Amino acid sequence: MEEKKPLRILVSAPLGIGGVSNLMLNIQERIDRDKINFDYLVVHNRKEPQEDRALRLGSKKIVACADQFRFRPLRAFVRLFEIYKVCRENHVKILHYNSGASMGILVVMAAKAGGVKYITYHSHNGGMSNEGALAKPISRLCKPFIPMIVDDMWACSTVAAQFTFPKAVTQKGQFYFMPNAIDLEKYEYNKQVREEVRKELGIQGKFVIGHAGRFNHQKNHLFLIDIFHKVKDKEKDAVLLLIGVGELMETVKEKVNNLHLANDVIFYGASNEMERMYQAMDVFLMPSKFEGLPVTGVEAQAAGLPIIFSDVITKEVAVCDYVNYISLDEKPDRWANAVLDYKNCIRESQCEKLRKAGFDEWDMVNHFQTYYLEVGRKLGLC
Repeated sequence: MEEKKPLRILVSAPLGIGGVSNLMLNIQERIDRDKINFDYLVVHNRKEPQEDRALRLGSKKIVACADQFRFRPLRAFVRLFEIYKVCRENHVKILHYNSGASMGILVVMAAKAGGVKYITYHSHNGGMSNEGALAKPISRLCKPFIPMIVDDMWACSTVAAQFTFPKAVTQKGQFYFMPNAIDLEKYEYNKQVREEVRKELGIQGKFVIGHAGRFNHQKNHLFLIDIFHKVKDKEKDAVLLLIGVGELMETVKEKVNNLHLANDVIFYGASNEMERMYQAMDVFLMPSKFEGLPVTGVEAQAAGLPIIFSDVITKEVAVCDYVNYISLDEKPDRWANAVLDYKNCIRESQCEKLRKAGFDEWDMVNHFQTYYLEVGRKLGLC
């Protein structure tokens, strides 16, 4: 008797250190992979930070690359053709498309042309960067076509749904709300780990402000440095711990040097142990210009950290007591005072509050598996 193979789902995720990749890999690690498993659609032909993790779980990395073309419109067009081609060659039947911008529907159309039978459009963001002058108007033109072409729509927050899907869809609640859930106990506050990491980093006795995110336009690092500069004026023992990599890192380093803060800012780089890094922090700071529902915000709360968000970030992420929202129009001094208000905050476990609010990843995993097994049955694939 032939062994029954698992239902294959092609997931669009870059396999980097970011939130979407971690979210999908965490789900994959916990689903019954004898019944369902993922392959990953990536758009760069290079070794990715979490590629080995995916391969160990039985995934294939499917590459639709057009990086050889420097002219951006041509590169975008060729990439769509490559997506069509790899979907056809790999006999892809189900695509879970993670995106934010509505122009992603062009990818969906290419996948449909390549033989994909079922597509879920999963929105993860509430805005887009300034990169590409045509991206925003193209996304506005594409938005009405999403419900006509995709089979289902998911969003990590109301803000993400409103940004990606047409108004009629969000007003009628015609999307599935899936908060970015995590393994809560993994991030739970641990005093012993806190002391170990602070010793490793040489920051014992310091007031540590933390941030995790890619160095790009969205995460607003230059404003974050302005805030820290004001904090440092008022608290000599303050240290800024930055986790992440990205295209603007050197620009941020230059600003840090110009403000004579080089000895007080730690550029840690990428980390696969964020559950340990949160323990070392005293306050988590996130002045993003836009977000969907930031996974890091959930993780930081699970670690018992007080958090200060920009007011563009959805209130749906705020579950615990020590969460503050401040407008990006406010001066850095106002942000600095809010940071210092949390200097002597007492850390304690927040996992139960987050679980009751729907941020336990087992709920997410169970929905994902049940949902796609039903899709597979409808398509006659399992």
